[in-house]
Amino acid sequence: MRELIKAHLDHRRVWRDFDYCYPVISRRSRGVSLGVNLNPDKVCNFDCVYCEVDRLTPPRRRDLDLGLLERELGLLLDLATSGEIYEIPPFDSARPEQRRLNDIAFSGDGEPTTAREFPEAVARVARLKHQRGLALVKLVLITDSSRLQAPEVLRGLETLMANQGEIWAKLDAGSEAYYRDICRTQVPFQKILDNLLATARRWPILIQTLFLEWMGQGPSEAELEAYCGRLEHILAEGGRLHAIQLYTVARQTPEPAARPLGRLEMDAIAASLRGRLPNLPVEVYYGPEEWA
Repeated sequence: MRELIKAHLDHRRVWRDFDYCYPVISRRSRGVSLGVNLNPDKVCNFDCVYCEVDRLTPPRRRDLDLGLLERELGLLLDLATSGEIYEIPPFDSARPEQRRLNDIAFSGDGEPTTAREFPEAVARVARLKHQRGLALVKLVLITDSSRLQAPEVLRGLETLMANQGEIWAKLDAGSEAYYRDICRTQVPFQKILDNLLATARRWPILIQTLFLEWMGQGPSEAELEAYCGRLEHILAEGGRLHAIQLYTVARQTPEPAARPLGRLEMDAIAASLRGRLPNLPVEVYYGPEEWA
């Protein structure tokens, strides 16, 4: 018997035999999000301890065929706008308020901005959206913040932001040491901070932060203090933050020591942030036992 997977629990970046595009019911988008995977080779410049991408199984393909990507996305847009997608498992289990197309998100098996085709991919997706009369559907970049100031990436961001765009930028740490422990990357922490400030001075950005229990410990008080200080610095230096999304591990990861924080811990972190930054919306997304 086919196992029925609730739509809001199924975030696999796989849809039938598609290579680049996939639909999900997104907690953070509160509706249907059509994902665009620019990293089918599964190569990423971060190696976060909580990443659920299966990097042991060889990728189906390593190239990026923008023509095929466009065709796949067009088919998904047709399914989503016609409502046919809600007749197909697991989307037939979507609640009424989730049955809406919210966005097209560049989010895949690696960092989207590392793809050399990023600017052209954004342009093609924006054009496809307008051809179907979907001007109000958002374009979202979900990024680890490592390449936000690269000239070719800025070209893509200009197109994105001119087409109902939003930048959801990762900041998972307040200190260099914690950043190294959790994100496991060669990208300097200061580069992440500089990119966030420069981008937030140009456009409002949304900060995404995943806090977790790692090696039996959640983030320390000192780490949370440092994290709040980073956000305060961005605002003090003229950056604009649209909101903060706090979330925790929601799916199985390759690292058994990467575990979700509980509701009380997440609420305490959110309360501290709201106390320090009272004018900044803070959204909290709990672990799987809290929202299944």
